[in-house]
Amino acid sequence: MAELKDFDVMRVARSDGSDTGPGYWPTPATNATKKATKDVLTAATRQKPHMVRLEESDPRFVEWRVKLGILLKQELAPNPEDGNPWYLHFPKGYWLYEKSKHLWVSGYPIKGKLYKSPQEFGLHLVWLMTASMDYRDCCCIHCNVPEAPAKQPSPPDPVVKAPASAAPPKAPLIPHKVTPVPLPRIPGQSQEKQVAGEAQSQPGRSQQPATADPSVSVAPAITPQPGSQGQARTGIQIPQIQAQPTSQVQPQVPARVQPPVQPKTQQQNRPVPRTIKWALQAPMLFRAGELVWYQNGNSWRLGIISSPGFDPYTLVPIGYAEEEQPEIEKPVKEMRPFQAFSVPAVMIAELRDKMFDHVAWGEMFQRIRQDRPQRNNLLLDASKLAAAKIDASYSLWSPLAEEPSIETTHYYGCFFGAERIEIGDCIRVKLPADNGSSRNGPSVLGLCSIVLRRTDPPAIRFRGNMYKITKGDDETGVAIPIDNLPITLQAEMRWRNQSKQPWRWVLMKEDVLLDEKAVCGRFYPTHQLMPLLNEAGFNEAIAKGDIEGQYPYLNNRMDGSSVSVGCRVNRLDMLGKSVPKNTKIVLEPPIRELAGVSG
Repeated sequence: MAELKDFDVMRVARSDGSDTGPGYWPTPATNATKKATKDVLTAATRQKPHMVRLEESDPRFVEWRVKLGILLKQELAPNPEDGNPWYLHFPKGYWLYEKSKHLWVSGYPIKGKLYKSPQEFGLHLVWLMTASMDYRDCCCIHCNVPEAPAKQPSPPDPVVKAPASAAPPKAPLIPHKVTPVPLPRIPGQSQEKQVAGEAQSQPGRSQQPATADPSVSVAPAITPQPGSQGQARTGIQIPQIQAQPTSQVQPQVPARVQPPVQPKTQQQNRPVPRTIKWALQAPMLFRAGELVWYQNGNSWRLGIISSPGFDPYTLVPIGYAEEEQPEIEKPVKEMRPFQAFSVPAVMIAELRDKMFDHVAWGEMFQRIRQDRPQRNNLLLDASKLAAAKIDASYSLWSPLAEEPSIETTHYYGCFFGAERIEIGDCIRVKLPADNGSSRNGPSVLGLCSIVLRRTDPPAIRFRGNMYKITKGDDETGVAIPIDNLPITLQAEMRWRNQSKQPWRWVLMKEDVLLDEKAVCGRFYPTHQLMPLLNEAGFNEAIAKGDIEGQYPYLNNRMDGSSVSVGCRVNRLDMLGKSVPKNTKIVLEPPIRELAGVSG
């Protein structure tokens, strides 16, 4: 007998479902009611496939509820690994059907639109659990469908592109500038809010200010219900389902809100940008899994932050796996982001113009094992080549939907070269217009989406809004209230506004799509990074009131390298033989990496 397992039974309290029950989808007419034909059998075989409503106790229905519970707990629970798994009932007005030997979820307000997988349906449920009444805030495939562009030859992908000028072959899961199909009012939504949601020129629902506290988010409309008992006959065994007391789940999905009303003259001159409620889970300076510099006497070495934490951090030195180096602890003052320094050239002539994975490290260390100075030099050169390999590769974690048949997959975050990046971060970008040489206010992308295109080789894309810092009297771009900025830019702005000179971040362009080569690295708040790079000079400048000249000038990803390693399975796969085999990188619970290594 299968082992009994407890579940927390969850229900979505809010629904926009329109499936009214049996009869919502018509059943085919029987042969007796058809017009007589010479061959009744032939007529029956021409019958179109129809929707067959599954019984609530059907094992396939039970399996979908379990899968939805797994998906939503991973996305919404603060600690997904703790407690019982979730068993999620469909919201009222949604039901599972079979058609042509495939399962479909019916109930979306537009009758012909069906969900074909738990992943697709789960995205809509996440939105139903937020306070948003605007379908444009939903990431599912039916709520955000870009308008089809006029037929014209498709231009090659530029470094920076907006979906309005060249739509992708398939709609991304999280577009930002689209007009969805008009949908009926959600129960509980006032008529005024419905009208406001349909007209962008009108004020939307009450604005919820963004906050630097990453724990603040929209409370979901999800409630635990008394458990029911039942047994699945096939697939997943669920002999017993019991509800346990659980705390209210706080989803970490940013919910957009409508912008406030602008003066008429401003509305006529420039479009009103959408306001985004930004969230950021990771620290702004150093993060677990990142490659950093650390001070070693009078020199600097390279290591990986092996676990989340604060001052001091535990680091794993990189080099060659068979030549073990002990973990070390370093305070923040003895650490630098990887892009703070350039990696020097290798010292050993035999290693010049070689890549880390193409070197016979074991043979080289065997030859000089008794010569300690040569061993140290070889180990140092190994760390340099390993750093170049890591800098030229990336891996993705925590997919927002897992559907192998779709062309693109959205992720919550990635290891991008030396750094760890997630949705809600700000990244430095290199645009063709400024040739990467702008030193008076960097161009920064507020990251809303990370997309992997399943091409050969795979291609990573970053989508978001482009911001630029300006003085208060500069009228360039659209001024954004500080509470509506990404969390990192809020911290930067509050520090700058302590001076007499007013500053502001302005929106230069919405919904920008960048490829891998356009991203320089993470943006670090000036007042956090500059004291590490040049503490004496920074303090002297601040004492003189020189805020304008204070920017942390960093290197860019893959500076001086033209060879891209590309996508790897996970962080340890990126590190490869640069760290011992038993190395463990402890990451925060929201980060879910794939297992294994590249072939």
